[in-house]
Amino acid sequence: MKKLFVLLLSVIVLPLASSAQSLPKTVQEVRKMYADAHQAIADMDLEEHMLCRMVSTSQCNMPAVGIRKETITTYFNNADRDEDWYPIFRPFFITRKFNASVRQFYEEYLFDMKSGRLVFAFLQGDSYEHETKDETRYYFGEDGLISENIKGDRIAEADAVVRYAESLRAASVALMAEH
Repeated sequence: MKKLFVLLLSVIVLPLASSAQSLPKTVQEVRKMYADAHQAIADMDLEEHMLCRMVSTSQCNMPAVGIRKETITTYFNNADRDEDWYPIFRPFFITRKFNASVRQFYEEYLFDMKSGRLVFAFLQGDSYEHETKDETRYYFGEDGLISENIKGDRIAEADAVVRYAESLRAASVALMAEH
């Protein structure tokens, strides 16, 4: 019962809180949004939760790479409705996992639920030179890039990450509209 109450409270309060506030100003605000998104995803299979997930997978044989596999998972908040009570699907979290030859890559993109703007990006990939992982984290807010955290080599520049994340978000919306 307590879990149901917390879930209902989060379904009601989180959309109101996210619509009432502007984009984050600090890394701590972005981390709170990230934690809230992960909690919502963990709870999404509960009947009362207004989230849905779309998974897109592809596999192809590429010259000099071999078999390349890619999986993109998009999580949508569909609590908003249009005038006909049809759900409006807004992507808020996208993950991407793929390989280039034997190297493995993983990416996460967190979007503001109201504006749709990118607020966090995490990119991780096998290092070219070491047997470690390179990691790049970008935190975005009202005034653009708030902070970056790089472990190993930088995987991508912030402006390229923003453009790519927007293309993933737009493609996810287009795919969802087809269903």
